[in-house]
Amino acid sequence: MNRKPNTVDLAGDSKIRPSLREIEALRAMIATGKTTHAARQLGMSQPSVSRAIASLEARLGQPLFARRNGRLAPTAEALALEARAAVVFDLLDQLAAPRGDVATTIRVVAPPTLAHLFLAPLLARFIAREPGTRVHLEVGKSTDCLGAVADGSADLGLVDQATSHNGVRLEIFRRARPHALLPKRHRLAIRSELTIGDLVGERMIALSRRFPLRNKIDAAFAAVRSEPLIVAEASTSVVLVEMVRAGLGIAILNPFPLELRPEKSMVFRPLDLKMTLETAVVVPARGSLAPAARSLANFVRTGHPASQFSNAIE
Repeated sequence: MNRKPNTVDLAGDSKIRPSLREIEALRAMIATGKTTHAARQLGMSQPSVSRAIASLEARLGQPLFARRNGRLAPTAEALALEARAAVVFDLLDQLAAPRGDVATTIRVVAPPTLAHLFLAPLLARFIAREPGTRVHLEVGKSTDCLGAVADGSADLGLVDQATSHNGVRLEIFRRARPHALLPKRHRLAIRSELTIGDLVGERMIALSRRFPLRNKIDAAFAAVRSEPLIVAEASTSVVLVEMVRAGLGIAILNPFPLELRPEKSMVFRPLDLKMTLETAVVVPARGSLAPAARSLANFVRTGHPASQFSNAIE
């Protein structure tokens, strides 16, 4: 069988490794949404970009883009392939970086709960390992994190809300089911799993309505023809925890990263809902991270322990 000289087998004769040029075309198409713009970005002709994408689609046996509103939107398979390939381009950038360029500042933005409970202690370990690195951490809303990375005012972000933004890519590193947080002596604490029906009539403490999780929980109550009995609202999970501790009611939360600092007086109980909560590193949609930022992103994705309440994603 004749093969191109820049490809090799991955698994027998059925799969062939894509070329760097093909992956570059994929990344440019994801970033721009148009073959003309991708070609201009890469210094290629438009037919060359189209052929590269067609070649990748032939290897995978499925389309990588679908036309939506005049643009070519990437499929889930395209985004997954681009995410797997990102590390290759980051390594190439590291090889091209000057050897003397050691000291650098990484700009990071994260929402309050992730910043306080997860990122702060993790950064201490990272800087101990990389003493020539400084980190500037801004704390803001999840939408602020996405916008800052998209416009280049931050190198990395962390989010725990599944909000989309064309200017960024999410590298998911943690998944969890929604959990109810309740006092250890609450009558429902003896249950290993709860349903929304169990919480009807219970005093609830909720996230503000701007959070996607709040809207999903309201919809779950509506599905059982009920409404949550909300006695208080807050904009951070840390405040909800303090309200539960004070005996104000029950909260429904993403257990990560609250689980990293367990409370003896309270317990988490998973909710029987077909709903997944994801925590992710936010990186720019186009281009590669600087070597120091990629090193921190990888450290974030691997620097958290196993837990019974959430699952680490490799």
